[in-house]
Amino acid sequence: MAEVRKHCLLVVDDEPNVCDSVHDLLRHEFRVLKALSADEGCRLLQENEVHIIMSDQRMPRVTGVELLTKARVRHPQAVRMLFTGYTDLESIIAAINQGHIFHFLKKPWQPEELEEAVREAAAEYERLVEEAERMARLESTVSELHSRLGACEANLRGLESSGRAGQGCSDAPPS
Repeated sequence: MAEVRKHCLLVVDDEPNVCDSVHDLLRHEFRVLKALSADEGCRLLQENEVHIIMSDQRMPRVTGVELLTKARVRHPQAVRMLFTGYTDLESIIAAINQGHIFHFLKKPWQPEELEEAVREAAAEYERLVEEAERMARLESTVSELHSRLGACEANLRGLESSGRAGQGCSDAPPS
């Protein structure tokens, strides 16, 4: 029987107890990676296929928005979530505008609220992956059609130069 692949969630917070509580709550449903700094989070992003990134806003040296903005460049399909214990409207606006945050959570959260938010993020990740695959198939089809069109145009030019351009259309009804 094939093993069900868990989505990978990276939690970045300088408070170890927050990382531990998120891990303990979600470890059965998600593969949870913990980072106690933005630098450690970036290292884990390089070493793992991360589907969801959840970061605290207020950390030493780097804000959550800065981390998630950097992560977006290298991992555009990873769904980004930000949380904070502070009600800072500017950080919320920056999170949405710069880091393209999927969900903003306020500490402390209820376990059910966090579980639902991460499940929604996982569903959004799947949607983004499917959309990227669909786009790749469309681009391939368009490229193939361009090649075919080029070949048809070359054949038509060859027929026109030999004076036989209308001969292949003798069965067409008169206009």
